[in-house]
Amino acid sequence: MIRLNIKSVAQLRSLLFEMESSLGLVELSPNERDVLYAINEVCNGSQRAARSEAIRNHPLAAAIPQATYHRALKSLVQRGLVAHAPDTRAGQYVLSANGRL
Repeated sequence: MIRLNIKSVAQLRSLLFEMESSLGLVELSPNERDVLYAINEVCNGSQRAARSEAIRNHPLAAAIPQATYHRALKSLVQRGLVAHAPDTRAGQYVLSANGRL
C-alpha cells in the first residue's frame, strides 16, 4: 500500500516538474516557487490583492524562514511575476498579468 502511494507521488512530482519546466518556473528557487504558488492560491486566480500576512501564513510559505520569504517575494517583484497591488496600502500583492520569466 505504501509503495503504491509513493509511486503516485513520484508520478505527480514528475508531472509537476514537466509543467514547471514548460512554464519556465524551474528558473525560480524552490522558495520563490512556493511563494508564487501561495500568492496564486491566496488571490484565487483573480486580480484581487493578497495581503503579505495571508501569503506568509499559507502552508506553502509558512515554513520558509522570514528573511528568506521576504527575499523570495522581492525577487518575484523584481522579475515582474508579482506586483505591489495598485491603490492599496503596502504589503499587498497581485500576480502580474504580463509576468514572464
